[in-house]
Amino acid sequence: MLSLFPQILWMAPFSALVLRLSMTVFLGTSAWRHLAREGALSRTLSGVEIILAAALFVGAFTQAAALVTAILCAALLVFPRLRAAPRSTVAFALVISLSLLVTGAGAIAFDLPL
Repeated sequence: MLSLFPQILWMAPFSALVLRLSMTVFLGTSAWRHLAREGALSRTLSGVEIILAAALFVGAFTQAAALVTAILCAALLVFPRLRAAPRSTVAFALVISLSLLVTGAGAIAFDLPL
């Protein structure tokens, strides 16, 4: 299929960077909200989200972090009391994490493609 704007195809590797940064924002805000709650489970969940956000931000172990994030988002969809964001936002984060699992880190990351 012909591209409508072939001049911008060089920016394709940066799409994964944008996805990684959006997941970082989602995980960071979710961690902040979980940290404000009381309970050991919320605090533990907050710590996991902070570690995942940091890994995705720098692009280290991106596919492993995306896999754990997908599992976390699926758990948040199943258990509504753990959710710190609307169901649609968590579902969208699940789709983004699965996309990162398939595509990899993209540009500006510590992960190197094999």
